[in-house]
Amino acid sequence: MALRDYFHLFSTVPGQSESYDYILHFLGTTIPDLRDYPDLTKICDWAAYDDHSFRIWTSLPLDEFEQKLAQLTPLNEKDYQIDYSYNFKDVNFF
Repeated sequence: MALRDYFHLFSTVPGQSESYDYILHFLGTTIPDLRDYPDLTKICDWAAYDDHSFRIWTSLPLDEFEQKLAQLTPLNEKDYQIDYSYNFKDVNFF
């Protein structure tokens, strides 16, 4: 675990202290509104990250989150990618 992961221990957002932090990036020009999928809020908290991405906080490991996202939304897996947010430290994300 990297040092930046320990900062979640001091988070002021309830539930983020023991959450995984992902970036959900849409590859196309049409970006869905995640508010259209209210069941998604049962498994994660999210916030807009940029014009094509959302920051996701969830208690689910990546593989489980990907499965739940596929079940709860009609989104095509080829239209997005999900990765840990810390993998993009010191790089220009897309």
